[in-house]
Amino acid sequence: MICCPEQERDRVGEALGRFYGDPRVCIVDSLQHIDTVQGGWDRSARCVLVTGNIVFTLSQLRSLIRRQPSTGTGTLRLASANGEPGAAVSIGSLADLIGAGAETPADIPSEIPGMPFALDGRPEDRSAAERVLAQTMRHDTVQTDGFMARIFDRKLSWRLSYLLAYTPITPNQVTLANTALGLAVAWLFAQPGYWIRVLAALLFVVSITIDGVDGELARLKMCESEAGKRLDQLTDNLVHVAIFVGISVGCYRAAHSAAYFYVLGTLLGGFGLCAIAVHRAMSVSSSGAEAFIRKVDRRTGRDFAYLVLLLALINRLHYFIVGAAIGTYIFALVLWRATSGWKRPGAALRDGGDRLAESI
Repeated sequence: MICCPEQERDRVGEALGRFYGDPRVCIVDSLQHIDTVQGGWDRSARCVLVTGNIVFTLSQLRSLIRRQPSTGTGTLRLASANGEPGAAVSIGSLADLIGAGAETPADIPSEIPGMPFALDGRPEDRSAAERVLAQTMRHDTVQTDGFMARIFDRKLSWRLSYLLAYTPITPNQVTLANTALGLAVAWLFAQPGYWIRVLAALLFVVSITIDGVDGELARLKMCESEAGKRLDQLTDNLVHVAIFVGISVGCYRAAHSAAYFYVLGTLLGGFGLCAIAVHRAMSVSSSGAEAFIRKVDRRTGRDFAYLVLLLALINRLHYFIVGAAIGTYIFALVLWRATSGWKRPGAALRDGGDRLAESI
């Protein structure tokens, strides 16, 4: 719900981007008018009230909620860029927030990590706030990113996303361009020369880093969509399969051994078994299922690009393709056995299944 005077509706609508007109977003003149909203509101529901000019990411909002007690109402007053209190975030029941019964505000300087950024109306605040948003977006994916993605990839990708946010380039264009780069990398891996395969491994790491840009750019431009998410997953899987095929062909051309074609066939069969195991995981639900899928995703993410680079440098890429062929069967077996322990069939774990499918 957004409280906004009538004369400001056009500006708010422009700022909301694709969310303007979304039935989940309601614009009213004041909080006192919530009873006039179709469907009504549960006044006992726990809510977050944002007052003033604040920009924040999902991870920052979660951090604010964790700072508040599970009961009662509290207010965090945020300092703006010049150090003066510029905005506030209150958390409590809707009934308490509509009234004036909040506890004494606690002043929180805006430079504390994990806190939103409050604007005080100065022209330079906008660019500062946008930079803070871009920097902190990497915390939104910390639950699914692998180790190298957290400490290296995201620290580079957010800078590129920040620059692209000021251009007409769309997230889907980034996805398609990175797919072209990934397919070119697969072709380079299929060559038998040592240095050309080292170059392929380096470009693969670059591609893996760019792979996070499309999602970050979509959030910065407020143009996230299911179609974009599906395109990203489809192209990721296409590139990964092409990479495995390219490495197999390159190993064959370097060693002149037909055994690598058998290894490739075994690997593709393992992919099929993984797809079956993922489908089974999506068809059941239990209290530990989502945590398990998140853990698997973090261990089977894109960090393998750095292993490929290391093996390319020591000219042992055949170790990777043989290990991957064996690993797919182990993964499918472990996931199948874990799924057997989830006794309650029911709602599909679509989000977890999507993450697993993407990691495979």
